[in-house]
Amino acid sequence: MRSIRRFIRLYREVLISIAIVFFCMIGLGYGVIPGIQKVINEAKNMNQIATTIKQLEEKNRILGSLDRTSLETNARAAVSAVPADKSLGTIFSTIDQLTSREGVSVTSISLGNVGSVATESAKKIGKTTLGEGVNAIPFSIVISGPIEKVRNVVDSAVKIRRLFYVRNFDLSFDAKTGITRSTIQMDAYYVPLPKLLAKVTDKVEPLTEDELTTLGKVAALSLLTPESSIVSTASGQIPLRPETVNPFSP
Repeated sequence: MRSIRRFIRLYREVLISIAIVFFCMIGLGYGVIPGIQKVINEAKNMNQIATTIKQLEEKNRILGSLDRTSLETNARAAVSAVPADKSLGTIFSTIDQLTSREGVSVTSISLGNVGSVATESAKKIGKTTLGEGVNAIPFSIVISGPIEKVRNVVDSAVKIRRLFYVRNFDLSFDAKTGITRSTIQMDAYYVPLPKLLAKVTDKVEPLTEDELTTLGKVAALSLLTPESSIVSTASGQIPLRPETVNPFSP
């Protein structure tokens, strides 16, 4: 005990200093460092919130500058040209209107792999002829009539709003009757709606001049199918007016 007391008496100042350093380290480890980390995290959160607010303000500015009437017109034109589902009814009705207008007879219609959403055919067409990621239903029609009217059907098929792509066609003539028989192979475009909704903070880009010009050209094309039959399809129905004035309000 005497040696311990002597050791403490001799090194009292050193021991006090060590004790102070020890408690300072404990306070630093359990108080100061966690506090600094919390401040840093809060600063990061504040920066992230400020960035999100700027994005929402910019998005709100862009949305506020858009004309609702133009948006509705462009949306209807786009959906009537390229529906959000296979829309087999519009394919049949468009073919019927097109051939009736030109005065030719349809003797046969064939659709490719409709039950499986034209998976293999559509993928093959999309990767080769139409481009990667394009959805289309291949179909063919057999028509008969005067050569001029048959030619008009082929020419008009790519000038209507329900967008078709003519892959190939063949002609056969009957010299006795003057009737032309043609088999036309085409693809009908469709674009499924996205399965995942975009985030609120995702950037919104206004339509470019080229895009507006393209939409104007599409809207100017003749629509052979009633517009209501295209927009009202189950999977293709889209709201043309928001449920609330402010999209960010509850």
